[in-house]
Amino acid sequence: MYHARIHRHVIGAALLLATSTAWAQVSLSSGHDRWFFGGGLGVGFGDVSYVTLSPFAGYRVTDQVSVGVGLQYRYRNDTRFGRDLSTTDVGTSVFARYQVFGPFFVHGEYEYLNYQYYRSDLSKTRTGVSSFLVGGGVSQQLNRNASFYAMVLYNLSYSSYDSVSPYSSPWSVRAGIGISF
Repeated sequence: MYHARIHRHVIGAALLLATSTAWAQVSLSSGHDRWFFGGGLGVGFGDVSYVTLSPFAGYRVTDQVSVGVGLQYRYRNDTRFGRDLSTTDVGTSVFARYQVFGPFFVHGEYEYLNYQYYRSDLSKTRTGVSSFLVGGGVSQQLNRNASFYAMVLYNLSYSSYDSVSPYSSPWSVRAGIGISF
């Protein structure tokens, strides 16, 4: 019994790592250039496997305020019902970030996702879902050209009663390495 519990914890930790999303950010700066680009790549394996691509572009309005836009593509394959059920989602987002002090920032984001899902009779349908995400994070320089960042966002539009939600939780955790040239 003790080994079964350890085994479940090891599997849980492996699944958490396998389903995490990697984010990267690249800044193209030549003194006064304030544009930055980046994105995310997420993969998950299991009964529900997925691949997510999330590129974004942003602009530093001031040293403290940044705004940007992003795109999202997600492919899912669900094998829990005895056959492969695959869906694709596409979306866009706009965000604003304010550097509060030191490495700490607050982040707000609006996302629109064209979400595909299966009904109880296994027919496929689409719907549009809007989400408002707010939260904060930290960005820490690692060296002259690289920094680490992590943020936690809460989806204000999330409802556990919505049977067609594209998300299983209102929380979104993002982390990554930013590289500037």
